[in-house]
Amino acid sequence: MPDLNRTHVQESPHFTDEEDRRHVRDRLIFFSDAVIAIAMTLLALELPVPSGETNAEVWRSFVELLLGEYLNFVISFGVIAAFWLAHHQFFRKIHVVDTALLRYNLGWLFLIVVVPFATRVNSEGGLVLGPVLYAVVISAIALLMVLMARHATRAGLLRPGTAPHALRRLLVGAGTAASVFLLSIPVSFADPSRGRYFWLLTIVASNVTRRVVDRRYP
Repeated sequence: MPDLNRTHVQESPHFTDEEDRRHVRDRLIFFSDAVIAIAMTLLALELPVPSGETNAEVWRSFVELLLGEYLNFVISFGVIAAFWLAHHQFFRKIHVVDTALLRYNLGWLFLIVVVPFATRVNSEGGLVLGPVLYAVVISAIALLMVLMARHATRAGLLRPGTAPHALRRLLVGAGTAASVFLLSIPVSFADPSRGRYFWLLTIVASNVTRRVVDRRYP
């Protein structure tokens, strides 16, 4: 009986055989890890240094930055780290890649490297552009993760023997994150600060949906 996970892989002139597709998968993983590491590093490079003429002024400056730029750095670092973990878990289940998955992944990486820029814009006071742009970027990253997972399942790119619902937890988690950040956009137009606090619902919503999925697919 033919292996459905192999026979349904889309043919492409860029790949000659299954071994070549696995080689491309490995290079894709290494390249993605490098890009994500660079994006995380760029976050730190943009951090301002506390300033002042006296120790008291320096400490005051540090406290002000702590609740502004430094907090945004921690949030963005955590967001990128969470997406890297999801990306890592996703490719553990991938057997081979095709051209479409490569393109999806490049688009996903493009948005990852935009996160440092969106973080800087989000640090600019109470302007509505900051939280809205940040929410759009994070939502797009999560939605592209959903598209990659759906494509991999439908195109037969998963490892042989992988359960049909193996990526269900990833799909639900990414979909939940995208929903929360998209819903924060109208909130941000009303009040940018509340829009940022709205993002905290991602933690609660993700935990709830994860438990639901775990109970349904133990």
